[in-house]
Amino acid sequence: MNTLKILNRGHQSLVDVLNDLPDQNVDRGFVTGSWTVRDIIDHLGIYEDLQLEAFRKFLDPTIATPLLDEKARGSFSEFNQKQWEKDRSQDWKEVFGRYAAAHAGLEEIIEKISPELLAKQNASQWYGEGCSLEDIIAFNFGHKKHHTAQIKLFRQRNKI
Repeated sequence: MNTLKILNRGHQSLVDVLNDLPDQNVDRGFVTGSWTVRDIIDHLGIYEDLQLEAFRKFLDPTIATPLLDEKARGSFSEFNQKQWEKDRSQDWKEVFGRYAAAHAGLEEIIEKISPELLAKQNASQWYGEGCSLEDIIAFNFGHKKHHTAQIKLFRQRNKI
């Protein structure tokens, strides 16, 4: 599996769907449930950070993983709600900046890991038994693709 290519394909799909989206529309209407475009990008940024923590922990078992630890303490729904409440006052530039920084961090770290280590099973306790680092990227590619499709549909429905 070409982990970096999958990571970047998901990222580019997201960037493409956001291309030319006027800033005033990031908080307009609901893309999914009660989430706006800004909320979804915040959510995806959090999940990029989760991946980054998992990769860093793999390379250095002594580092702290506060976000992964918080996610492990409850359901996905509870975790997502807590993060949304914590981040909802951030503006669009901060939200997208967090996502972009986490993505860049993932790119950098993936380039330093051999394909053999990326494919190594049981690399992360947070993503399930037998999970490799490349599995984490593949899971999150699907997650990002799902939300990218929601944003695309939102833009089509609202002609923006």
